Amino acid sequence: MTDALFELLATGLRSRAESVPELAGLARRETSQVRADLAALQQRGYVELDGDRIRYLTPPAALAGDVRRQTEQLLDGLRRLAGGLVDTTDELPMLMRAWSIGEAGEQAVADIELFHGESAVTDLWHHLLGRHPLRRTDIVLPDASPLFVADPAMQDTWHRVIGSDGNRARVIGSIADVTHPAAQDRIEQELGAGLQIRAVHSPPSWFWVADDSIVAVPLQWGEAWPTTVAAVHSRAVAGLASWAFERLWEQSVGVRGEQATWDPLIQLMCNGASLEAAARALGISERTGRRRIADAMAHYGAPNLVALGVAWGRERRVVLRAPSPS
Repeated sequence: MTDALFELLATGLRSRAESVPELAGLARRETSQVRADLAALQQRGYVELDGDRIRYLTPPAALAGDVRRQTEQLLDGLRRLAGGLVDTTDELPMLMRAWSIGEAGEQAVADIELFHGESAVTDLWHHLLGRHPLRRTDIVLPDASPLFVADPAMQDTWHRVIGSDGNRARVIGSIADVTHPAAQDRIEQELGAGLQIRAVHSPPSWFWVADDSIVAVPLQWGEAWPTTVAAVHSRAVAGLASWAFERLWEQSVGVRGEQATWDPLIQLMCNGASLEAAARALGISERTGRRRIADAMAHYGAPNLVALGVAWGRERRVVLRAPSPS
């Protein structure tokens, strides 16, 4: 929400102005502009207009609806992206077979590889590693539970790769996984090896991108730990998947944040984590977490967690759900 919209809404909520002209007068703005801004607020669910009459919705309900709509828009975009990737995996083998029939004298180059079974996710990575010097790997991992306990040999190989000069690996997991007690030892091991880990409330699907040239997707978009995965060797397709990963990365929260600040704590809570879970994800005690939240409320002059979430989100030009009070 822009500052102008936020200020207009705040003026209306304080004054309960019942008409567009009345609100325009209080806000000291042109009536036509106020009417246009109210239309934008109505579209996002904060007010209802009946001609020039204004009805205000309660902020928590309006905020929840706005967050839900924005989240759905993001997920719809990712689903459309994934649909294109899955269409590629469905159609490319058929097209390559047709090419090989039409050009019997030439050997078709396989641009897609499929892996099946419970270990398809890890089998794919090790197979590609044996053929390509993977340097940058970005992974969205909605269900990390199969990896809570590491396979020593596999982990050693993984750590050698991500720890090599010039290499980098990033993982986006779910808040539920990064705060799970059984995951904490593995998280410490991975962070120590140089892996960058962030968390979001609900990752849309498993997928990963390597070196802007290879993208791996499940054949059924939305699977958290797929048993059939496809590796598509295409810079164009990988570029789209990289773009999607970066958007998720921007919205996610770093695990074990180094800054002694309330920012990562509030962001985790605004994405559905309880205070206890958020503190555990950041490697701090619940008592420290409560103290940071109290400091944040004092800093923003926020009387409750809902007001804190709104003030904090406004400062960062983001709209998030209210922090969980638990």
